[in-house]
Amino acid sequence: MNASQDRVRRISFRDLLTIFFSKFHVFLGILITIIVVTMGVAFLTDPIYKVTGNILVKPLLEQGVKLMAPPSTQMSTQPVRIQEITSEVTILQSPQLLSLVVKELDLTTEEKPKSLLSRAALYLTGQVNKLMVALGLSVQPSPEDQAVLALKKKLDILPVALSNVIEISLTGKSPERITKIVNTLMQDYVEYHVSLYRAKGARDFYAAQAQLFAQSLKQAENDLENFKKEWAIIEITTQNDANIELLRMLRENLALVQANISDRQTKIGVQKRNLARTGEVGAITKDMQSGILEELIREMGPLLIDRERIAALYQKSSQKYQSLNRQVEELQKGYSKQTKELLQGSALDLNGLNSYAAVLGKHITEIEKKSLLLSEKQVEYERLLRELKQQEKNYLLYLNKTEEARIEEQQDSSRASNVIVSSWAKVPSVPVFPKKFLMGFLSLVIGSLMGLAGAFTAYYMDHTVRTPEDISRTCRSQVLTFIADQTQVMAGGGSIPTSGGKSHTRIFSKLSLESGHTSRPGGGVVPLWMAEPQRYPGILESFRPLKTHLQFMAKSHPPLLIQVTGANRYTGASTTASNLALVLAWDLVDHSILLVDGNLADPSAHQTFGLSREPGLLNYLTGEMDLQQVVQPAMRPNLEVITIGKPATQVLSPFDLLKFATFVEEVRTRYDFVLFDSAPILGSSDSLTISTKVDGVILVAEANQTRYETIISIENYLHDSANVLGIVLNKRRFVIPKALYNII
Repeated sequence: MNASQDRVRRISFRDLLTIFFSKFHVFLGILITIIVVTMGVAFLTDPIYKVTGNILVKPLLEQGVKLMAPPSTQMSTQPVRIQEITSEVTILQSPQLLSLVVKELDLTTEEKPKSLLSRAALYLTGQVNKLMVALGLSVQPSPEDQAVLALKKKLDILPVALSNVIEISLTGKSPERITKIVNTLMQDYVEYHVSLYRAKGARDFYAAQAQLFAQSLKQAENDLENFKKEWAIIEITTQNDANIELLRMLRENLALVQANISDRQTKIGVQKRNLARTGEVGAITKDMQSGILEELIREMGPLLIDRERIAALYQKSSQKYQSLNRQVEELQKGYSKQTKELLQGSALDLNGLNSYAAVLGKHITEIEKKSLLLSEKQVEYERLLRELKQQEKNYLLYLNKTEEARIEEQQDSSRASNVIVSSWAKVPSVPVFPKKFLMGFLSLVIGSLMGLAGAFTAYYMDHTVRTPEDISRTCRSQVLTFIADQTQVMAGGGSIPTSGGKSHTRIFSKLSLESGHTSRPGGGVVPLWMAEPQRYPGILESFRPLKTHLQFMAKSHPPLLIQVTGANRYTGASTTASNLALVLAWDLVDHSILLVDGNLADPSAHQTFGLSREPGLLNYLTGEMDLQQVVQPAMRPNLEVITIGKPATQVLSPFDLLKFATFVEEVRTRYDFVLFDSAPILGSSDSLTISTKVDGVILVAEANQTRYETIISIENYLHDSANVLGIVLNKRRFVIPKALYNII
């Protein structure tokens, strides 16, 4: 039946409000916690900035298109596919590219946070990492690897939908630093992309070969130059022709010199012979005479004639003859001297001609040797020359190949560089976090939603009974009545009045009604609202359904013995029993009512009604007194109370005595209604014994404290041994504000 009711049960708006207000403290706690934490983060953490750059992936040129291609109208392209966009995103996230950025910008040094909260978080993170490494649960990466991992984690690289654009975003605390990182990444990415897609090997191979042949060419040039220097070779053919011409000239000169030598030898021999034969002036032939000698001969001729003439006219001893003779002698001496010198000069000239002829011969011999040597070295020279030309040819060949490869590579680069930075990152001035106003608003909204979720979760996870409907839905027993929480009544409508006057008995002098609590944590006086029921009409109306239910039972089973017990401690069982006894005494003035305090663990009737603890029930059960001696009158003439009495130290469980059965039979004969106030059933075997002797058991449950599993356990416990009349829900709270409750 309960299951079918659960299936058809509908949750109304009032139920939702009940859930909300019953767990309003959970809602408020979650809301305040989220707001405080959020605003603490907003004001105590370093601002976070975000920069964004864009990469455009252009369509690829067809592979056959060259650099010297016709106009662009004739070029064909390949459209960009989603696979290519994904590939470029992967390249942007590759560790190789990120490592280049880390090395270029030296990102191994982390930024030091400014705020205390950020520094504390960084310190705690570092200590946790050190602990993990010390325990062997983690490995400490190198600073470069750590920087690469941190950069990859912070980078957000995503393709823009329905476009060929890749968006690169980076967040950080330094706007200049993150801007520089993004721009460097995009710049390095373009070069890295080209290097990946460019054809490899051709240019490098040809350049290496050209370099190799350049070295070989230089070596060949050095060898040829050294060969020329060593053998004084300029150009063999030209040198051979020059040597032949030089030999011809030298030989002609040698022949002329030799002819001069022969002629000069002949003339010198003739002169010597003439001088040896005559010794006279004029013996030297005219072609051998010098200008001085000719002048001497011209002067000497007239003097010789004059001397002959004077000798013929004068004696030789004459002064005139002597004077003229001295002149002739002097001229002869000069002639002899000049002749001698002339002959010596001719001899020197002849020696010079001989020396010159020897030099010419030597030169001719050397040139002949050089010509012969050139002929012999011409083979080696031509070999070196051929090697030089071959190396030069190879060098020029690979140099041209290198240039062609460079052009081809440039063409490939043009085809491969189909990515371009379409938008460079700019230094941001406004942080993306924290946004205090937005965070405050969101914390209010999210905190409210989470508070509502927490309140509803706490409500549905709370297995305590809160309303009579909860008991009806989960338990077998019926709800007899409920008693409102008087602390709520006090909070909403003033204070609970205290008892007026000290009439009747001393009970009101000891009543403690200031707090209005219906439970007694630690053991205290329970309130007796029904001592003056006209002042508590609401509570009176809560007890009257219970009184009516007992009246109906009494008609078929008079007299009626009822046990009032709690589902657990401090649920208000004593308060319920005491006030119910007063209600019965007020309304059923022609009936006799007895209230028996059977709660050995926490007796309270003597304090509640201002009576003495002894004599009481225990005195009767131990046989010390009879019933009349333990009964004490209360404030109503038809109401009597039996307190707990003197503790029976010699008996562990007095309710198991036969005397208790006698007590039950005796009170049946003297009273119309007997109410037993007992300890909680699950915590006391005495309460279970009492439940087997009475006509019914009223179970008191405290709203928001007693779990329905506890009630079910009690029902199962008493199922075969006692009659559970129903449940009284104590301290029920009406959580919806009265003004709102009246509206809905």
